[in-house]
Amino acid sequence: MVSRLVAPAAAELIGRPWTAADTPALLVDLDRLEHNIARMAAVARAAGVALRPHFKTHKSVSIARRQVAAGAVGMTVAKLDEAAVLVDGGFTDVFLAHQLVGPPKLRRAMDLASRARLILAVDSVVGARAIAAAAGAAGLRIPVLIEIDCGLRRCGILPADAAHLATAIVDLPGISLEGVFTHAGHSYGATSPEQIEAIAVEEAASVREAAERIRAAGMTADVVSVGSTPTAERVIQEPGITELRAGNYAFYDAMQIALGTIPADRPALTVSAVVVSRPTPDRAVIDAGSKTFGLDKGAHGLMIVSGYGRPVGIDAEFDRVSEEHGMFSLPTESTLAIGDHVQVVPNHACAVGNLGRLYFGVRHGIIEEIISIDAAAGVH
Repeated sequence: MVSRLVAPAAAELIGRPWTAADTPALLVDLDRLEHNIARMAAVARAAGVALRPHFKTHKSVSIARRQVAAGAVGMTVAKLDEAAVLVDGGFTDVFLAHQLVGPPKLRRAMDLASRARLILAVDSVVGARAIAAAAGAAGLRIPVLIEIDCGLRRCGILPADAAHLATAIVDLPGISLEGVFTHAGHSYGATSPEQIEAIAVEEAASVREAAERIRAAGMTADVVSVGSTPTAERVIQEPGITELRAGNYAFYDAMQIALGTIPADRPALTVSAVVVSRPTPDRAVIDAGSKTFGLDKGAHGLMIVSGYGRPVGIDAEFDRVSEEHGMFSLPTESTLAIGDHVQVVPNHACAVGNLGRLYFGVRHGIIEEIISIDAAAGVH
């Protein structure tokens, strides 16, 4: 939740220009946010696919409510802390797309599952048995989805193994097998629109094959879920997909621009900073570094951008960071001066939201609302 020390001071800024917010400040362009949310909801609706956005991008209950109001059927999370703030906020349908291992996490999950519909992920008999045992002890029945590896090579089993795992877990007391899911995170390393399209086709084919194998073995697989913002609008055009779990689309970021997913005028999130030093004609230093932007240059270690963010409206390269400083390389004739405010589109919006405490919702340059980041830096 927003600190009691931060919230009153922030609230006093409503109605003032974005430059009134102390820096570094996370600015959300409300027009762009609303456009991004409405557009993805419309695309999913037109494809006949349920939309279950990933909460980890913004970690804000207020923004999640906007997504549900636009048509999302529920939310996806990566951590129990994220699930907890959503359930506490009144959300009743949450998918935790991460394997839970160990009694502390399973106990917390069962507590949440007693208050809302909590769907869990499995990719092993060991994991499914642990969920079943915890659910049985709590007197619950937990819906689960089997994770399929569509090429990321992280968690998940191959499509050919789906029926075997489903057969081994389908009759476990305390769980209900509902289907399959995958994440095409390797799309962040694509070098062309054609490569993104090929990944989307493979993404859909992997979960479709897994679901078909499960059904052929006499079991049900009603949910066939995919999730990756670079492939989102393409993958849901493939047959057999029932659900989309994209998350980054609410904000977008510099990586999405580099991938060609969006034009440069679509990101809703920027970081406001102030120039604190001009030590040489070709360098400016801002008061925001790795503790604001993170060090991400590409998801899953795939380097797709050259700097640490994309300065807005100025000729500059954001090429170095330390913890609290960011260094811009400038043309020597640049007039950027100490005290000037700048905005930077972050490389990875999800990392910035995780590091922040609140967003300033801005419309036409004026702060209109304070948006809390409710699950920042969640570790559980």
